[in-house]
Amino acid sequence: MSPELCQLLAYWRGLCSGKSLPERSQLDLRQLAPLLSWMFILEMGADGSLRYRLAGSSLEEGVGRGMAGRTYSDIFQDHEQAAIMEELYATALVQGCGLVRAGSFSLDENSHFDLEVLAVPFGDSRAMGGTVLVGVVRPFDILNEGFLDHWGGFKQQLTSLMVVPSPRLVTHAQLSERVINMLDAMDVELRALDVRAVLDRFRRGETNPEVQEIPSLDLAILTADQTLSLN
Repeated sequence: MSPELCQLLAYWRGLCSGKSLPERSQLDLRQLAPLLSWMFILEMGADGSLRYRLAGSSLEEGVGRGMAGRTYSDIFQDHEQAAIMEELYATALVQGCGLVRAGSFSLDENSHFDLEVLAVPFGDSRAMGGTVLVGVVRPFDILNEGFLDHWGGFKQQLTSLMVVPSPRLVTHAQLSERVINMLDAMDVELRALDVRAVLDRFRRGETNPEVQEIPSLDLAILTADQTLSLN
């Protein structure tokens, strides 16, 4: 994964060792200062909607919309893949599990970027379901000094999707038939992020996602013991 995603993953794992959820009160954004403009926090409302409680300035500038305080569906309502991601994020929140997605996206016909997003869970008794997702997006060239609304031309293509053991997992058993069918149609396999392997690469300075695939494991063959060992 990109260095930014690895930095958040390493910070999160350092708080909990992958054996339990860290609490939101442990989150010290000062330690993630270089990432802040690319970070977000999602939580679930009483009506089941997902709402951005924080959205970095680079994200808001890139899309040309204020995101903090708005629901996920407000921003992504016109995009089918985004609707699938909303359901996946909601499932991850309920299960207390993280997600990594990768692929590509464009803001208009002239701009194409690699897409990598990591969201990891933090416990929060004040939030619906007791969990929030803290995430970061791989930086991209913003090219939007006029803060123009680019969302009308937004398109994304998901190529890989991984759950982040915490140590709980989201499996196919928690997914709706609609999500499963959409992933099948996109030829995207839900896998488990191999956190240990990712962070070992990060420590060795191997953070170029164009060189190697993100290490992951097949969810279907994981046992309970293997699940706990992934972190």
